[in-house]
Amino acid sequence: MNKAIKLLAAVLLSAGFTAAHASETNPVPGNPIVETLRAADPDAHVWDGVVWMYTSQDQEPGDPEKRYATMDGYHVFSSTDMVSWKDHGEILHSRDVSWGKEAWMWAPGAARKNGTYYLYYPHHDKAGQFRIGVATSQQPQGPFKDIGNYIEGTQGTDPMCFTDDDGQSYLYFGRAQVAKLKDNMTELAEPSRVVDYGAKNFGEGAWVFKRNGKYYYTYTNFKDKTNQGYYAMGDSPYGPFTFMGPLCGKPPGAQDHHSTVEYKGQWYYFYHVGNFNRGNFYKRNACVEKMFFNEDGTIQMVEYTTGVPPKKPAAPSATAPQPPKPTSAPTETTNPALKTKTP
Repeated sequence: MNKAIKLLAAVLLSAGFTAAHASETNPVPGNPIVETLRAADPDAHVWDGVVWMYTSQDQEPGDPEKRYATMDGYHVFSSTDMVSWKDHGEILHSRDVSWGKEAWMWAPGAARKNGTYYLYYPHHDKAGQFRIGVATSQQPQGPFKDIGNYIEGTQGTDPMCFTDDDGQSYLYFGRAQVAKLKDNMTELAEPSRVVDYGAKNFGEGAWVFKRNGKYYYTYTNFKDKTNQGYYAMGDSPYGPFTFMGPLCGKPPGAQDHHSTVEYKGQWYYFYHVGNFNRGNFYKRNACVEKMFFNEDGTIQMVEYTTGVPPKKPAAPSATAPQPPKPTSAPTETTNPALKTKTP
């Protein structure tokens, strides 16, 4: 019934009907959590008791011939209950970036340090090369202002900033690259290096988090038709990491691109789908699921849902099956759209 109601809401929205307030992105609770626009590539964070989700934006009509070339206009959403989400509007657009071309604003990554918020984003420079830009704001909801140049020493897509307990920040981007950031958060402190994650199936979208003293390096293998989110565990932000296997299957109608947060004692997995209201690979909507760990720190497979996730899913078990270890090294993947763009 909830699925039918959500579908009806989608039809009304596409026909020109809007929610009572423009900021109400989820008229019918449950997945997707953003129904009012094509919000993709969710990058989630918890600051001051609020969940903030930064997204890219797919543009209608989602022309397959243009693939992701028309993506533009980052948005940020917030929630305090993981059910209702508020859209704070557009926070950065390609028209605001003097060093880049129109559109080509792909998956962003946000960070906070010393009271300043940073939005890292991949964008085509004037020569058509993907670079990592950075914009700043004094509040998480933006708007963000570009610093006027991309970060020297970067190329490729999918920037993600991880700040360790000692305050040191690291930028992950491109083809499994990582480098320390300077204290100003707008420059690399060293040449980037390749992350050793124990496998060869990296596609894109590194996401790093820390739990109980262990570092988790997660990423997407978008060519895998069964499982697409993978992870490895280690003792340093640089690695080396031990490859652990898959953590989620292929999302409905889209390829995996994820982030994770812990909020009020529960871990959550953010991703997007392409099967909502005539969606597709180029018309995606953000979703979220609960994420669980086994007692040894390994991650249980994430289960995709529609509607409101169950409030009391089965508790993690010490004997729960672990992700299968590969019997041979996975095959390395390359995003065809980036074949000549990234290292």
